[in-house]
Amino acid sequence: MNSSRQPVIVSVPETCLAASAAFHERDGHTVVAHYGSVPGEIAVCMKSVGLADHSDYGVLELRGDREPLDRALIARFGDPPLGVGSARRLHGVWYLRMDAHHTLLVGPHAALASRPAVGHGRDRSELPHRDIRASLAIIGIVGPRATRLLAAAGLPGKLPIGAIGAVAGDPSIVAILRESQRRYLVLVRAHDADALWAHLLTAGEPLGAAFVGYDALTLLNASSIPGG
Repeated sequence: MNSSRQPVIVSVPETCLAASAAFHERDGHTVVAHYGSVPGEIAVCMKSVGLADHSDYGVLELRGDREPLDRALIARFGDPPLGVGSARRLHGVWYLRMDAHHTLLVGPHAALASRPAVGHGRDRSELPHRDIRASLAIIGIVGPRATRLLAAAGLPGKLPIGAIGAVAGDPSIVAILRESQRRYLVLVRAHDADALWAHLLTAGEPLGAAFVGYDALTLLNASSIPGG
């Protein structure tokens, strides 16, 4: 087989492997597809709260001076530029404005690969992309009890949609993004991912928290099921 067609394997936390995660290839990457029962995982997202390893997502980092970054974000979303601590979604990719000089692009690998470079002319050269996915794990929290789970885990969950939260004094958690009423993304340092998974599972046990995979989330996204 041509090695250029081999799927890229993103490191999956040991916690997910121990839960008998099954894998599929998606857009040239190996992703956690399910944990044995896709209908059961959909039910978890509808009734309680599902925890998903987003091995299907990539992360690009933009760092640069404030002015070219502001101009690039204005070109994407309009004026005023995306504010620090907030995020917007475009073509399936979330733009997280971490600070005045730092923005993360988070989304499916194919969406990140197909999007043009941010900025124009000189701004583009001053805002190079850097792929930092290998240094991070991404956990999705999905369902009507998602906010309660974060509160039980001592993490910020009462955020406006599109807002970014952080944990004071805990550098392991890079960002917590509220995607929608019932969805969050948590970006955590890769070497701290298993500890966070264990913490979330323990905090979520009374709430019915369980593992969910890519297949269940895809079906939720394609339907009007409330968990999506």
